Amino acid sequence: MSERADVVVAGGGPSGLQFAREIAGRSDHSVVVLEANDALSDNDKSTGGTFHQVIEGYDVPDRAIMDENDDVVFEGPATSERLDIPGYVLDFPAFLEGLGEDARAEGAEIRTGCRVDAPLVSDGAVTGVTCWDGGSKERIEADLVVDATGPSAVLAEQLGMFDPDSAQRGIGMEYEVEGRYDLDSMLFRFDHDAAPGGYAWTFPAGDGVFKAGICWIDDFYATHAPSDDGSIDDYVREWIEADPRWEMESRRAVHAGEAVSNNSLNQRAADGLVAVGDAVSSINPLFGEGIRPGMQSAEMAADAALDALRAGDTSRERLVAYEREWADRRGWDWRLQRAVGELLYDFSAEQQDRFVRASGDLSAAQTDRLQRYDLSIPDLLELYPFAPKDLRKVRTLLRHF
Repeated sequence: MSERADVVVAGGGPSGLQFAREIAGRSDHSVVVLEANDALSDNDKSTGGTFHQVIEGYDVPDRAIMDENDDVVFEGPATSERLDIPGYVLDFPAFLEGLGEDARAEGAEIRTGCRVDAPLVSDGAVTGVTCWDGGSKERIEADLVVDATGPSAVLAEQLGMFDPDSAQRGIGMEYEVEGRYDLDSMLFRFDHDAAPGGYAWTFPAGDGVFKAGICWIDDFYATHAPSDDGSIDDYVREWIEADPRWEMESRRAVHAGEAVSNNSLNQRAADGLVAVGDAVSSINPLFGEGIRPGMQSAEMAADAALDALRAGDTSRERLVAYEREWADRRGWDWRLQRAVGELLYDFSAEQQDRFVRASGDLSAAQTDRLQRYDLSIPDLLELYPFAPKDLRKVRTLLRHF
């Protein structure tokens, strides 16, 4: 079977749905979103931790907010600091369903249970996609295709725009549990005993509910994990059981996924296609937040796409404005923070504590820049707990610039 739409979006995560509601809400173009899961809410791989830019900037409904808090706690193996950074914890499935409702209300069509597997290409330009809908393979032709398929980068990889295998990879797992939680903050712990080569976290998620998880970057996990190591699931259970500040009574959900990270200065536009969110590694390379930068990438891409559609020209030459805007707004910061991440997740225990203490000494303006991922070089130098062993990483760090 074959059909046609003005815009086809592959993937119904935050970036794909945000792109769809931007285009549908600002134009009369027909938009079809193709999501592999049977429901948008089945795409439940995020912790849902975010900040006011998402809540206020994207009209997140109250029903999708599980909790909000006034600050963030950073912990090392032997120290702790409280930072004045307000945060929110989302019910991620409800958040996705809300974005989907908005996109539908603006006129977009959302099809679930439809897995995109390849781009249609004619004379070097993307002209649509092939997808599996149930047991049937279909072709959908379009003036513009959007790859929002997350770390699998289904279309971008096949087009040679982004090679996920060449990027740094990590994994994360989180339990959403009912039980006692004595904190009122989002907590992040940098401690190789709890999370080798990564960090552990707990988030308040409403009365009698909290989230607790572990993530690590594969390269640094291999360096810091003990030889008799268990699974990431073992680490999550041990993290929950080891601390008296909380107690699990029952587990009601598990969220797990992978992250693919580089400096994110990838090709983001091709003839007939733009790629957004994790499909081109928009994730923040220092702390791993994906929702906010993913949705910001969708906004930038939508601006360029609307201009291209109005002109009747969806060539890379027209769409590359999105790629340039991302590089201008995120390029230097993401390069710098990727380099810092190379150090942070390889710190010794003593360096982890020094890093945490330094974060507590940041001024209000510096703390705000930390929250916005807009740290200056002087800010980073204040945070950085230098050790002679770090000199061996100079060559690795330079490749990010």
